[in-house]
Amino acid sequence: MSPQTIHDHKSERREEQGVTKQLFAVIWRWHFYAGIIFAPWILLLAISGGVYIFKPQIELMLYKDKYVVQEGSAKLLPTRQIEKVKKRYPQAEITHFTPSFAANRSSEVGISLHGQSSIVFVNPYNGNILGKLNDEDRWMEKIKALHNGELWGATAGNRLIELTACWAFILVITGLYLWWPRHRKPWQGTIIPRLKQGKRTFWRDLHAVPAFWLSAFILLLIFTGLPWSGVWGDLVNRAATATHTGQPPFAAVWGPKPESTVPTKDVATDIPWAAENLPVPESTPDTLQPVSVEKMMAIADSRNIQQPYSIYFPEGLKGVYTVSSSPQQPEDDATLHIDQ
Repeated sequence: MSPQTIHDHKSERREEQGVTKQLFAVIWRWHFYAGIIFAPWILLLAISGGVYIFKPQIELMLYKDKYVVQEGSAKLLPTRQIEKVKKRYPQAEITHFTPSFAANRSSEVGISLHGQSSIVFVNPYNGNILGKLNDEDRWMEKIKALHNGELWGATAGNRLIELTACWAFILVITGLYLWWPRHRKPWQGTIIPRLKQGKRTFWRDLHAVPAFWLSAFILLLIFTGLPWSGVWGDLVNRAATATHTGQPPFAAVWGPKPESTVPTKDVATDIPWAAENLPVPESTPDTLQPVSVEKMMAIADSRNIQQPYSIYFPEGLKGVYTVSSSPQQPEDDATLHIDQ
């Protein structure tokens, strides 16, 4: 190899190293500034989301006087329990009913009064009203609104939370690039932190190595959270609805049913995500009276719908009963629309 050729190879190597150093510096700046700007919001998401996971346990502790009752001999029919609520709040519209799902748990009757949604708790054994909670006053609803940004900015706050999640993804990707071993043994500072090579190396590895081990979990959290956001969520939900992903077409027992233009999320809350934008079918109007809540419970139980579930009442002659169940196990999520 001639001296000129060797010189050319060295020049090319120096140029490649220069480009690599420039790229490393650019990605380092992106990672640094993204962390400085969005780390507080990511921390807020992590804390509020972690608290919301324990919603059933926390609400049971906060509202024990409304949730817990003394076990009796026999429960009143749901119709009787709802009548007790109507008598206490004659001007209220009954929106849904959540049956008592344990021997020591109260029933819940949803009402709409003066434009405000509330839950009335009823002792299922004697029909006594245990109390009322406005939806907006529930502590865990405030945590949820804090987590999705609605508490401090409505749509703008939700978009900021979504932007934070997207930048968290960029943080992970750029962090993995900076973490990648180049001029050291692959296990030192890569999968095992270097604890005895100075403070700078110690703190660098204490940040990078655990982040590497958690990176797949963090990306999974981001991608499973984005479908609940405003922009990403709407796009994914439209695609899922158009392709019936995760949701089969309506199974009609007595032939095809007409579909309304009303999405399920407008007639019920706490429904499975995949069913939110599915159009609600319509009841066939006739001269018969709507079937009872007891009949709805019998249908739900016959379909093995997991408790606790809520029964949402039909709106108008063409409205349907909607039974919604969102238990701890996602595979048990279910939504039933039933001709009234």
